[in-house]
Amino acid sequence: MKKSKQDIKRIADYIYEKEKTFVFSQTEICRIFNVGKDAAREICKHLEPVTQGNIKKYFIIDVLEYLYSEKN
Repeated sequence: MKKSKQDIKRIADYIYEKEKTFVFSQTEICRIFNVGKDAAREICKHLEPVTQGNIKKYFIIDVLEYLYSEKN
């Protein structure tokens, strides 16, 4: 289901209100979206990570755009 940029931004803002950050590890993505490790790995392989120490994190807006894209 395709969502508008405005809808995606609204969802990202809601997640930010709850989590107080815009970047998440694969483990955190599993928890937020209630998906397994394989699903989170599949999502993240299509995204550019931000490295914090040795941990790869992903912008929630990128995750949402991937999830709601027509390509998916």
